[in-house]
Amino acid sequence: MARTTIDLDPAILRELRRRGQREGKSMGQVASEVLAKALAEPRTRAAPTFEWLSRNLGLPLVDLDDKAAVRVILDDRT
Repeated sequence: MARTTIDLDPAILRELRRRGQREGKSMGQVASEVLAKALAEPRTRAAPTFEWLSRNLGLPLVDLDDKAAVRVILDDRT
């Protein structure tokens, strides 16, 4: 097994030591198991559900095929 050095939050270090003592394993073994489990989980989260809302807005107020009329309407809004 490879050796490395990592900086851990003191609370994480305490928990790793506590679990190691409880399970009769070294802190390194516990850390490896926890990391392996975390890295095996899917990386993507389920996207929140999204529902399109649709309403009838009636006829357009301008002929959308008439580019000049559309420009006039858009210019009046700015």
